[in-house]
Amino acid sequence: MTEQSAGTNLAGEQQAAYLTAIDPHASTTTKPWELEISSKFLRNVAIGWVVLVMVVHIFMAWAVNAQFSGVAITGLDQFAFIGVGLIISVLSWIALTRPRVRANEDGVQVANIIGTRFYPWTLIYGLSFPKGSRMARLELPEFEYVTLWAIQSGDKERAIRAVEQFRALEAKYMPQD
Repeated sequence: MTEQSAGTNLAGEQQAAYLTAIDPHASTTTKPWELEISSKFLRNVAIGWVVLVMVVHIFMAWAVNAQFSGVAITGLDQFAFIGVGLIISVLSWIALTRPRVRANEDGVQVANIIGTRFYPWTLIYGLSFPKGSRMARLELPEFEYVTLWAIQSGDKERAIRAVEQFRALEAKYMPQD
């Protein structure tokens, strides 16, 4: 195989990896995950948010009928306040506890609040955590990146360990230039 055909093949592999990464229905991997990261900080934010939403909605359910205002308020109306609070709380909980990063020898799967994508190692340029940034980033070709909600600066030491573990897998599986 000549050098030129090897370069063309690599470009073809990168192009296939890129097309796989942008397809939300592309298969990911069948191998077990070697690393799985989620944010404890985001989980604590979710707990605080759910408590706040429920306290406000329960208070409003009580306050709407606390004084006669000329409007007919029924028990169903009061229950609706609590029901809306429950719906907001469940959706918030799902969204804020969903982010995770998984990696194995095939690549990295990033699940953020909305959407999940799989990035093969041939497509990844590395992991960065810019100074002053709230979240880490998975660097991609053409100066693109994916924000990793699962690695937050609010996690402090846990985020540092997650970055170290990710970089160890990166050194093991990412193709050399």
